[in-house]
Amino acid sequence: MDLFHDKKVLVTGGAGFIGTCLLQHFLSKYPHIYFVCVDKLNYASNVEEIKRFSKSFKNFRFCHLDLSQDLQEVINLVRDFGITDIINLAAESSVDRSFLDPVLFTKNNVIATQNLLECLRLLLPQINYFLHMSTDEVYGETQVATEESALNPTNPYSASKALADLLIQAYKQSFQLPITIIRPNNVFGPNQFPEKLIPLVMQCGQTGKKVPIHGTGKNKRLFLYISDLLDAIEMLFFEHRVESVGEIYNVGHSEASLIENREVVHQINEIFGFSVDIEYVRDRKYNDKFYSMNTSKIYSLGWTPKVSLRRGLQLIKESQSYGNAKQE
Repeated sequence: MDLFHDKKVLVTGGAGFIGTCLLQHFLSKYPHIYFVCVDKLNYASNVEEIKRFSKSFKNFRFCHLDLSQDLQEVINLVRDFGITDIINLAAESSVDRSFLDPVLFTKNNVIATQNLLECLRLLLPQINYFLHMSTDEVYGETQVATEESALNPTNPYSASKALADLLIQAYKQSFQLPITIIRPNNVFGPNQFPEKLIPLVMQCGQTGKKVPIHGTGKNKRLFLYISDLLDAIEMLFFEHRVESVGEIYNVGHSEASLIENREVVHQINEIFGFSVDIEYVRDRKYNDKFYSMNTSKIYSLGWTPKVSLRRGLQLIKESQSYGNAKQE
């Protein structure tokens, strides 16, 4: 781990659900690494966690910045802090919101990513590793997608993430940049903002409201517990960074773990003792029936998910943190 002693890591989108979980884990485990969190802050940001990190960790700094705006400002920040590595978690990720404002998603998921790529291109060799988080949704509705499968996004959110992936691939090829892409399943865990299905059901369980489910509720999804995602990022960042450069990794569970959205509600009711009723609402104009990926590539490096959906829900219940998600 001496190789990482002088690292200065930029974590973009660090005030979001995944970002705060990653920072909590890394800040305490790697006190010799300096972490700079950049976030523009929005409705789903966990500002209280960022304040706590600032007070509790000497190896942490927060910068309020919109990465999609002034490229020179982004370059100045990366250069002035002496950033050596980037973990790009910054993204607008609500599919429903992407239908309301598609341009916002292009701005925050594509332009912001390109500005970071420009930093990487212009500041080589100062920056020597860039890990970008994409999503399984870029594949669209397909049978067991591999990392080489064609991208077929079907909504504005997944299209913006696919565009970012294509930009990264082009920059990687054109400029020989040290980039790794991961494409995880739907991530869940304690203190998640209640716009995603699992925390929304929990919020409804506490408020007595019905949970809106699109269509018939038979659409199937895969869910990845936050600790499993962090294990994958940590493994690639610290153990396999050399061999992972230029690679894409599907990160998640096998097709056998696919579960209908309505069954997710039933499992939460069972585990938490809720009695949340489903309100079936008009489906999206197009709604992928399922996402499924082949994850053998990252499995070959020694990573496998340890936490099932049911076990993850039990862990959230045990944490007693599901009641703390900020409400709009």
